[in-house]
Amino acid sequence: MKLIRVATSEAVQIENGFFWSDEFDYKPIEQKQQFAVNGTLIIQEGKKKAGRSITLVPSNEGMGWIKRRELSKLQDWSALQDEQFTLEFDYPHDNRRFNVLFNHQEGAITNPKLILGFSPISDDEYYSATLKFLEL
Repeated sequence: MKLIRVATSEAVQIENGFFWSDEFDYKPIEQKQQFAVNGTLIIQEGKKKAGRSITLVPSNEGMGWIKRRELSKLQDWSALQDEQFTLEFDYPHDNRRFNVLFNHQEGAITNPKLILGFSPISDDEYYSATLKFLEL
């Protein structure tokens, strides 16, 4: 998969070993229920227009790695305010594209860990991290 910065068309390759952990947690209908004084149930509901979470976590310990240079680029991009991106899946069974921005409320990039556990000696060192986006 890859993340494309809309303003510049720059792209960062993200290994396909990431798993969309909250894909099926999203509830597209918001609903409020309350009872009237006479006991009648009042239901208000509406369809959400945006805001679906896309949390990418490593599928397991041996997958979902990202090179330091790409993680640094994502960190830089996450610091840009009001910047939009396209998250593009490129699995054989899944070629979906999502318009996203970084989910700062939940922590845009969390749990970065160096795979080998030593101090990084180059930008080619691999990290494991969780990436959090919101669909627009």
